[in-house]
Amino acid sequence: MRHIEDDIRELEQAGVVFEDYDLPDLKTVNHICVLGSEKAAWFKDTEGNFLCLHEEVH
Repeated sequence: MRHIEDDIRELEQAGVVFEDYDLPDLKTVNHICVLGSEKAAWFKDTEGNFLCLHEEVH
């Protein structure tokens, strides 16, 4: 089973830059935000669209 951390590491090696947030209701640590039962990480594609990786936390 792959984890979001593995995907982030692989995408960063390919040059993807992840977004980081430090807001009252949304904070990332190592590009990952825990939202209830999910982990999520955001990045922009080449056209400026935001894309999200997510993983359910069990």
